[in-house]
Amino acid sequence: MEGHEPAVLIIDDRLAVARGTQLLLRDAGLAATVCPDNPDQALAKLRKGDHDVALVELRRRAGNGVALAREALQAGDAVPVVLCTASTAPRGPLLAASRLGAPGLVLTSSSEATLLGALRTVANGGTFVDPEAAAAVAQPWPGDRVARLSPREWEVMGLLADGYAGPEIAEQLFLSLETVRTHIRNAAGKLEARTRVQAAAMVACAREEAR
Repeated sequence: MEGHEPAVLIIDDRLAVARGTQLLLRDAGLAATVCPDNPDQALAKLRKGDHDVALVELRRRAGNGVALAREALQAGDAVPVVLCTASTAPRGPLLAASRLGAPGLVLTSSSEATLLGALRTVANGGTFVDPEAAAAVAQPWPGDRVARLSPREWEVMGLLADGYAGPEIAEQLFLSLETVRTHIRNAAGKLEARTRVQAAAMVACAREEAR
């Protein structure tokens, strides 16, 4: 997907909002399609492979967005997903979404630049968490867990938090892709994170606190 703008599938039962997002993405040069408000059709489109990335709104009336994302992620052949929610409550849908392992998390209040960055990053194999959502995604976690990371693990996870994909991290740090994956697994274990997205959010949150 390098070299061209990603094709985006928008799954949101608020038609007016979905159409507005579609226009915004098209104005930015991305191809964007609004999916019919039907869980079965949405999952079929996620698995069809006609798109590079999907933007899924969590609080869908016709089938919960988290459940839809879970099915897509478990299928293994679906396009990568950026989940979107209005809530940043620590026990809310954002935390549940992060535990699914979806590579992208944004807020409905995210800026246009943040949304576009999330879609482009995830379409290219990276991980993206809206900085405003990072604290909620990282909860609950004791701050001393970050201190368990080795300097190299911190470096790798910092790049992951910045939206770099595994191959890009490997190239930047002159490491093999398998070594990068090992560092991510080890770091996630030390942080006691359920997914690499949550682990990246913890590191992003720790960096903000250190500034």
